[in-house]
Amino acid sequence: MRLPPEFSAALAAGRTVLAPNTELAAALFDAAERERRSLGLEVWATPQVRDFGSWLRDHQERAHLEDPKVPRPISDIEERELWRQVIESSLFSQNLLEVGVAARAARRARRLMLDYAIPWNKVLEEATDEAQAFFAWHREFEARCRSLALSPPALLPHSLKPVEKLAWIDNAGWRPVVRQWLMRHAQRICPDARAADASKALHFDSGEAELAHLACSVRERLLADPLFRAWVCIPDLARRREAAAAVFDAELAPGRFGLFRAAPPAAYALAGGSPLTQYPSVSAVLDFLDAANGSVSFARFSALLRAPWLQESDGEAGTAALLDLELRERGPHEATLAGWLKLCEEFRHFKSLPPVTAAAHLSRALATLEASGSAKRMSEWIPLWLEAFKLGPWVLRRRWSSVEFQAAERLRDLLTALARADGFFGTQSRAAAGRLLKRAAGEVSFQAQTGVPPVWVSGQLLDPFLNYEAIFVCGMSSAQWPPPPQPAALLPVRLQRAYGVIGSDSATQLANAEALQRAWLQRAPHCVFSFSDSIDGQRAQVSALLASSAADVAMPILRPHWRRDPAPILEEFPDHQAPPFDATRETTHGVATLKAQSRCAFRGFAESRLAAQQLELPVPGFNHRERGQLVHAALEHVWSELKDHATLMRLTPGAAKLLLEEAARRAIAAVCRRRNPGDRWRVREQPRLEHLLGKWLDVERERKPFRVVQLEEGGEVATFGGLQYRVRIDRQDELEDGARVVIDYKTGVATADWRGERPDNPQLPVYALLRPERLVAVAYGRVNAAESRFVFEAERGNVFKAGDREHPRKGAMEGEPSFAALIGRWHARIEAIASGFAAGDAAVAPTATACENCPLPGLCRIQWVPDGGSSDE
Repeated sequence: MRLPPEFSAALAAGRTVLAPNTELAAALFDAAERERRSLGLEVWATPQVRDFGSWLRDHQERAHLEDPKVPRPISDIEERELWRQVIESSLFSQNLLEVGVAARAARRARRLMLDYAIPWNKVLEEATDEAQAFFAWHREFEARCRSLALSPPALLPHSLKPVEKLAWIDNAGWRPVVRQWLMRHAQRICPDARAADASKALHFDSGEAELAHLACSVRERLLADPLFRAWVCIPDLARRREAAAAVFDAELAPGRFGLFRAAPPAAYALAGGSPLTQYPSVSAVLDFLDAANGSVSFARFSALLRAPWLQESDGEAGTAALLDLELRERGPHEATLAGWLKLCEEFRHFKSLPPVTAAAHLSRALATLEASGSAKRMSEWIPLWLEAFKLGPWVLRRRWSSVEFQAAERLRDLLTALARADGFFGTQSRAAAGRLLKRAAGEVSFQAQTGVPPVWVSGQLLDPFLNYEAIFVCGMSSAQWPPPPQPAALLPVRLQRAYGVIGSDSATQLANAEALQRAWLQRAPHCVFSFSDSIDGQRAQVSALLASSAADVAMPILRPHWRRDPAPILEEFPDHQAPPFDATRETTHGVATLKAQSRCAFRGFAESRLAAQQLELPVPGFNHRERGQLVHAALEHVWSELKDHATLMRLTPGAAKLLLEEAARRAIAAVCRRRNPGDRWRVREQPRLEHLLGKWLDVERERKPFRVVQLEEGGEVATFGGLQYRVRIDRQDELEDGARVVIDYKTGVATADWRGERPDNPQLPVYALLRPERLVAVAYGRVNAAESRFVFEAERGNVFKAGDREHPRKGAMEGEPSFAALIGRWHARIEAIASGFAAGDAAVAPTATACENCPLPGLCRIQWVPDGGSSDE
């Protein structure tokens, strides 16, 4: 790729070359650097290539420094915030849904008036509501700029004279007023023109196929010619950025898919950049400032605690993860950052963990901010922020990549701009100052300087000026090329058309499209235009601008390399058999192990032997597990006081109220000793729990006489399949004739899930096998506000409701004639499940409903099991 001789001569003569935008300026600068390297030079003067906007701002800054009477030019941050303030305080703001959108529209409209020399009297002649609102906003904007001694962004072609020699590249990106000024004050540089050897239009049935073919074509050209250079235009790159990055990574940067820490430089770059807030070194400090102000949810604090930019080593990251697990189980739903850090220290001592470096870094950074006082000017906040950043989010900046360093430097530039705007922003509280910084960073697009690689992917429809070996342009269907009119908001459309604003109508769009298309054909010998069908499958047609010079060629779908056919041959290794259970080194998890093994052998293996458990997430108030614990603890107290059905029936309403109040109070206190969600939730839970217990006692009153012979008995051990399982039975009742009933409380859904050869929950059968003497029924006690009742298996029809003479419904006791016979069947079934677990059976073979709420789909990879697994139900 050769630079025009005029361009090289202008640089050699010491001229500053101006480009209409930053993208072209970067491409020209890189081309100038490569030309000097190709000449064998080892030292050369930095090419003076600038985009016009930044050059103009520097020129105005220099004028202000030389003469303090000249107003300081307004910065981007000040301009955005000033437009926002002006619009928010206006009468028209009452009908606006998004003030930020209106502010951006006002900025664009003002810029168009300057670029196309549209006079205000022409705007006011239209007398539209939008024009009137824009005029009022603009007048207030100018007035506030004068009161703050700020110069609004403007080009003054009659008074502005450059102090250095200038040159400018002839490009369609220049707007009329700027072009006229340049023609008077700078040397014009024209691009080299050469006719394209070949051009074609390609049609694809999907956008994915279009991008994949594009990336594949570029890779083939690069392999054939290492000096190959291409310019690629994807007009909707902002929407398709992730998809474009995926296909180009697959073809041009496959190392990014490896497990290596450092991947080789990519042979492509996506122009336009990303919001500054998306870069790790910037998002880290913004997350920290957010957390330092007000309440912080557990999810946000967890991300801070485990953030890689706070971990000195893999071991310290592991310690932070262990502390995170403890916080998940015992921490509140939200707290202040100081509160979270205090809990970290308490739990660390409780679990005997070593010091957690991440928490220590956050503590030091927070202490710096909290010692700063309340309201300050931005220039006073920024040194404190930077000090806190160095102690916290930026403490390991020595490990940053080049991109992270550049992003941090761009944030420093933003902070400098904020510091210079003291007169505009005044004093701000810590929270308000943090919000201001976050908003400003979110509106800044940033692209790291890594040089212009061989393949440059742009999102702008522009003339690339430089000559390339190939140009690829997407989105060239009849519906997209020329682009449909997109007039600017707030300015009357008729006025935009009258002054030739590009994009205001079909005529200007057509003229601009024809000019760009001619330029593309002159910039590369090989031009490829492509388009694809819509997402809904509607077939696209080639643009009329291409129909006469290029053929519509249908192309097959091309897939990224990791999805291509034929697929690589993989070695198969069956993993359904784990080593036998080693009772000397491993322990079971009680009935939970048998429950998981029955539903899916792999789940039993993963949860009991690999300790693969779903991570908890603190919720507001008490979670489902804690609500179950509350009911168990409260009912244990209730029946330890009542002891039998007769006492329950004699209980007066007043005594019942006192009993339930005490039971609820004790249960809440017991549960809160492990995790206290806060006084507000404790107060709310008391009446809810009392009401629930009252409903359950109404169910118990309907039963025939009984006495409670066992409550929450734990520590018992059952042996199945040669392994021991610790069992805890909630309650055993004895009826008048000495028969026994086993009850387990459930606060959620309760169904007869113990039936079948592979039951979803073998809990009640295990309890029956442990206490088979005179057993006539097992039951879930569903203690639920919606419906409280017993769900049971019984050989009598009146065990749980006095006067109920109905015999067990058809299918009860699984067809066995007696409960003893049913227990015998349960014994064989549980032995089979336990024997499979002991032998190491880990097959991915779920029951019909096992996968519905399973937390391990990514670990078991059931989607790769033939036929999606198997089911015995």
